[in-house]
Amino acid sequence: MRDGSSENTLWSINISPLALWGSIAALVILLMAVLMLLMAYTSILDILPGYRTKSEKLSEQLTQNIMRLDLMERNMQEVLAYNESVATIMGGSTPTLHSTVMTDTIRYDKSRILPTRADSLLREALESTTGEYSLSNTKPLMSEAAMFSTPMRGNITRGFEAPESHYDISIMSIDGDDSVMAVENGTVIAVASLNEGLQSITIQHNGGYISVYKNIGEVLVRKGQTLQSGAVIGRLSIPDEQSETKPELGFELWRDGTAVDPQRYILF
Repeated sequence: MRDGSSENTLWSINISPLALWGSIAALVILLMAVLMLLMAYTSILDILPGYRTKSEKLSEQLTQNIMRLDLMERNMQEVLAYNESVATIMGGSTPTLHSTVMTDTIRYDKSRILPTRADSLLREALESTTGEYSLSNTKPLMSEAAMFSTPMRGNITRGFEAPESHYDISIMSIDGDDSVMAVENGTVIAVASLNEGLQSITIQHNGGYISVYKNIGEVLVRKGQTLQSGAVIGRLSIPDEQSETKPELGFELWRDGTAVDPQRYILF
């Protein structure tokens, strides 16, 4: 800056090219930081073109939820109609045909479903007192079959209903793992000796259940010991025995003093 009358230099500033470019870069960074703060803490995106507003996002979510509810309602109506038809057939009547004409509301028309040979065979099988599909021979629910854990990783070689079974099932270990585990929390109430140096372990569980593990070669628990479900209580093989054949686990499950089929309570 110069004096107007004397043309003397009052003050001046020298800017190098490097400083100029540094100032521009700093300004750009500052503007970007301000823009990011505005995007994060304000609703500036709602007024920018190309971005959906919050109300549009909510409207889209609401539409998707309504479509899901409609689909669930239709599925529920189909299930109810199916159950009603089954109940009608079991009651000795013939169900009417459901139809949907230009509407989501299910209504009845006067068409009737004609009985077929397959319907007669199914009804005969359901009403029979014997057979796999007999309603009078319904098996227990699967929720009962999963009450306890498995006593051993293996395959069942003899079932509870086998003629040679004495209230137990036989389990052969797989993958060389002969560890025997408690099927549920409980207390060891007996450790007894069997033939050929093998032993048995009896565990008391809540609800009147007792589990018995036979043909144990190595016992790892003692009488009166409290156990958690899945705890290793013994092994089939006898330590330091060079036998090529190993015994199979004999497993019994008792409920209120009565022997029950373990496969009803354990998912092997």
